[in-house]
Amino acid sequence: MNMHNNELWTKAVAFHGHICPGIVVGYRASTKVLELLGLSGKLIGDTHNAIVENDVCGVDGVQIVTGCTLGNDSLIIENHGKFAFAWVDKKTRAGFRLLLKVPLWKTNEPLELHQKVKLGTATPEEKQSFISIRGQRGQELMELSDDELFKVEAIARKVPGKPRLHPFVKCAQCEESFMEPWAQTIEGKILCPVCRN
Repeated sequence: MNMHNNELWTKAVAFHGHICPGIVVGYRASTKVLELLGLSGKLIGDTHNAIVENDVCGVDGVQIVTGCTLGNDSLIIENHGKFAFAWVDKKTRAGFRLLLKVPLWKTNEPLELHQKVKLGTATPEEKQSFISIRGQRGQELMELSDDELFKVEAIARKVPGKPRLHPFVKCAQCEESFMEPWAQTIEGKILCPVCRN
């Protein structure tokens, strides 16, 4: 495997739960951008925003490798269904966008098997076949060079901040506390999104 940091790769796989094409691509994009920024091995959640254009496996690699996470408000998901990952400096707004140049999967067969596995309709043989294909494709992508994997472009982009913490209120029905913007008052009672549905 063409791995830059065995320990970090092991950590990313453990966090994600398995080797697959997506975790490989998210891991590789993240290590490549740190190299481009001259910050290899650093966590950049304090200084950079990551903007990911999908919400699947690769996002875990972004969080582990760069420290840009949903919880620390430095990971933004703009799901366009693309395997593209960008990082921009919070002050200068300059950064890089990396787009996967090769197909994530060689055919649609693994995706059809994936659907069956997720829906619980796969036979044991189909499930094992999917796990095998998933690992094999991950290995193939890991062995490609950065140039083979990614189109890299320098970008400049402002990422607007937004308040994420709000005053808490209590639901009149379930009596659980939740943030006020999600409250709805019905017949004079404050209700949370779960209870009002």
